[in-house]
Amino acid sequence: MNSLTGDDLLWNWARWTWSGTTVGNMEAYVSWEDDHRPILTDHALVVESMHAALPWHERMVIIAEYPQKNAMFGDLDARARVKAAREWIANTTGVALTETDYKLYLGLFRSQVERRLA
Repeated sequence: MNSLTGDDLLWNWARWTWSGTTVGNMEAYVSWEDDHRPILTDHALVVESMHAALPWHERMVIIAEYPQKNAMFGDLDARARVKAAREWIANTTGVALTETDYKLYLGLFRSQVERRLA
């Protein structure tokens, strides 16, 4: 069996989040249309605990790139998505991230997830 990448593990977590009740201002999104792989619940729970330990603005970076990527930003290319997500994060948390900050938080978390679970 091939090892899962950090991206695979985060998409698994996103599918897990979509499988539950929608909370807050998150738009509902049905992932089964795009990805029919089974949800690895044990992996998703580890990612959830790691995600929950992040500061709110860092959590929102991960939310923007995974659970809400298609629902909130699906009509945007990568650069426009990052810009819109940074504006969403700033408006919600008061923390204004640079594009570099955003990409660093995303990459570091994806790497941490991969090292822990892959």
